[in-house]
Amino acid sequence: MRIIICSILSLFTFLSYGQEEHNVFLKYMDSAYATYENKPVLATAFLDSIPSPVEQSLKGHLAEYYRLKVLLNDKLNNSAELVHNSLLALKYAKAENNFEIAGVSSIELFYNTYLTKQDSTAFTYLKDAETYYRKANNIIGLAEVKQMYAYVELHKQNYVKSNELILKHLPEYKSIKDDGYYYMYALFMLSSNYIHQGDLENSHTYFQRLKALKQDTTISKHLFDVHKVSLNLCIADYHLDKSHLDSTRYYLKNAEELRYAMGNSDIELYFNIYKGYFERLNDLEGKSRYIDSLANFQADLLAKNITASVNINESLKKSENQLEIESSKKQFNKKIVIVLLVIVGVLFLLIIILYKKYRVKIKEYIYKSKTSSDLKSNHEKLQVKVVGLEQYILKIKDEVKMISSISEPLEIRKNIKELYKNIHLKSSTELMNGESHLELINDLNAEFFTRIKNTYPQLNESDIIICYYVYAGFKNKEIASLLNVSVRSVESKRYRVNKKLEIKTKETNLLQHLQNVLS
Repeated sequence: MRIIICSILSLFTFLSYGQEEHNVFLKYMDSAYATYENKPVLATAFLDSIPSPVEQSLKGHLAEYYRLKVLLNDKLNNSAELVHNSLLALKYAKAENNFEIAGVSSIELFYNTYLTKQDSTAFTYLKDAETYYRKANNIIGLAEVKQMYAYVELHKQNYVKSNELILKHLPEYKSIKDDGYYYMYALFMLSSNYIHQGDLENSHTYFQRLKALKQDTTISKHLFDVHKVSLNLCIADYHLDKSHLDSTRYYLKNAEELRYAMGNSDIELYFNIYKGYFERLNDLEGKSRYIDSLANFQADLLAKNITASVNINESLKKSENQLEIESSKKQFNKKIVIVLLVIVGVLFLLIIILYKKYRVKIKEYIYKSKTSSDLKSNHEKLQVKVVGLEQYILKIKDEVKMISSISEPLEIRKNIKELYKNIHLKSSTELMNGESHLELINDLNAEFFTRIKNTYPQLNESDIIICYYVYAGFKNKEIASLLNVSVRSVESKRYRVNKKLEIKTKETNLLQHLQNVLS
């Protein structure tokens, strides 16, 4: 039947897949929630119809999915899978920040862990549940945490202590109108504690109060019947111990009517009470029948546990495979990132190298442009000077022609003397006059003269001309010829310049000093 249902739902999934697949899967979860209470097999079929891996099909809703599986495990008495699915529900609730499911899953894990281990691990889950419920501001959840401490005392058979913890908060549990379960569970523990103490009267008092909650619509029928059948079995066990066989039979019959709501521990107790009941009646056949029933139940329970273990192992394998895939992806992504970083690093180095080369080129270009501009400027100035000299030479040629046309010797001699005088005067003006000579040189080397004047304001024009020729690489004899002075005069001027510049000739000379400062 279950296979047929799964097939029909799978076909429906296939036909709807092209529409809104994610919404379809959530609808399956809604359908499972609506049917798990009364039709757990159908609800399971709905969940099984969600395509694997559910991590992709129900991304963002995995905590709800595994919580629903826990509810189905509880309905179908699959305790081994219940713990496994509770762990998964808690895992995804943390990832999805679903504090409600994280709280209830922690409570579930506490309850089942405490039953088997009774160690600090269980109480870690209980403390975690309190933390999650506080984050969710869930007052009801915090009330459930308090009840678990009373349950611990009940389990340790500290019945008086358990009752003290319950009665202390009983009005609080009763005031929770949105969910009558917590008041019912408190009444259940009180009735159970009293029957274990042998106080049948108080046990019946709280059992009757529990029965009165049957009409409370906030309590599911299944939960109500689960606690009612457990109390019937507890009271039946009490009467069997007292050899009140009629009462034992009465409460066993009441429990039998709610057989569907029995958990594994209740079923085991049910068979054991019947076995004891027939034993006291000396009914060996009846006793043997329930011994066989108990053996079959335990064998069936073992088979379920084995199946659950296989399912859990398969689930773990799937998880491991998924982890391996994720790990491989992470390793691949890590390698890609490393390669990209190396490429970026190489590109960065190339950019730096190219940038440095580019800067050198730019500097060279700027220097050449500046040099070209200076040369052009100097060339233009020289052209002006040359044009002036050419005009002067043409003028002299004209005067020579004019003299050659004179026939009188005395007149020719007179004009020649006058021409020589003019030429000599002109050359003295152009070559011997310091200021005019400096002006010519300064026009052609404006940058040098500007820098040396700014650097050494103590030098006069004559000193600057000496510095210029020294910096240009001329020797003393060549400088003397250019300035039309004696070599000794040039040496004297250099000595004065050295002194003004405070140059010690033993350490360095004027040329080296100027090169160091002006280059």
